[in-house]
Amino acid sequence: MDASRSVEDLRQMSVLYVEDERSIADEVAYFLRPRVGRLLTAADGQEGLEVFRAQRPDLVLTDIQMPRLDGLSMAAEIKQLHREVPVIVTTAINDSQHLQRAIAAGVDGYALKPIHLEQLLQTLLRSTELLMQAREIATSRAQLAAYHQAAEEERKLVADLMAKVMRPESLRDSQLHYWLRPAEIIGGDLIAVARNRDDKLYVMLADSSGHGLPAALNLLPINHIFHSSVSKNLSVALMVEEMNWAVREQSPTERYVSALVACIDARNRIVEVWNGGLPGAFLMDGQGAVVRSFASDNFPLGILDRTFTARTDIHQWSAPCQLIVYSDGVEDVEDEAGHPFGSQRVVAALQAEPPERRCAGLGAAIDRHMGGHRAFDDMTLMIVDCSAPADT
Repeated sequence: MDASRSVEDLRQMSVLYVEDERSIADEVAYFLRPRVGRLLTAADGQEGLEVFRAQRPDLVLTDIQMPRLDGLSMAAEIKQLHREVPVIVTTAINDSQHLQRAIAAGVDGYALKPIHLEQLLQTLLRSTELLMQAREIATSRAQLAAYHQAAEEERKLVADLMAKVMRPESLRDSQLHYWLRPAEIIGGDLIAVARNRDDKLYVMLADSSGHGLPAALNLLPINHIFHSSVSKNLSVALMVEEMNWAVREQSPTERYVSALVACIDARNRIVEVWNGGLPGAFLMDGQGAVVRSFASDNFPLGILDRTFTARTDIHQWSAPCQLIVYSDGVEDVEDEAGHPFGSQRVVAALQAEPPERRCAGLGAAIDRHMGGHRAFDDMTLMIVDCSAPADT
């Protein structure tokens, strides 16, 4: 116990002293008055309870045997009003019956009669120390709760902002199917979709390094560049180069964004793809065969400087197919035994469903694999129908 600190704390406390024997009350009050912040006195339990309700002292010191209302009954009433207020009783050493009642009433300490003033002071100091510790814990809990509430409100605010930034109306495009499973309220994965004036469909799946709010904020500049570039009819290569520089300049050190950007030209049956860091990107036909893969041959956005040059892959399809793209969380998600889902299970789950059911089918397969296990990374799947206008 830090004696000096407890002495100073006691000098800030208000103490209620309840004693019906006048000579004892005067002696103890004379001793306590210079050692406490404010001393309140009462001659019996009933008066003590009234003073407590009116003044709300920090500590209570009371005799047990008193007229009208005894000290233990008063203590029980006080504990019902304010459980945290320490109550110390004065009692004889052989008064076992009252000690048992004191324990049942929730009394925090006792001082033996005849009262030794220095021993009484030590009892008060111990109760003061425990009270201050309890208050510090309560304050810390309240501050922590307030912090969590504020953080939760901020996360929800950013989540709402991110939802608006993703332009949900564009995600209703008839060629697009997607499945999102963020690990937190705010995810670090983003799907962006837009059409240019020639009705070419541009899509992007971006996976920011890290999790939560920092990862989400990293996606804002590239999302803006994506939509701005589509409206200006810029090429995929120019779009990606601008995104790379934005992440490089505006994001914290060692933050990057894995992404795939594609342009689907249905009129000419051409898909152009840039893949920087995403594991899954391929074309699958209606029978489930992988007809073209788009390997991650590029660095993620934000790693290279202005010397970065975007190189895209171009494929012309002959029969209707689907562009399959997913973030690494899909392959990495583990079951309860720690086994990852893996790329083979991804392909198998997609092949087991008809094209219109592939998105939901893969999501269901992942859920079965996870069981009750929690995912620690965002999972995002994007499927884009690739067909000529005559086929739609």
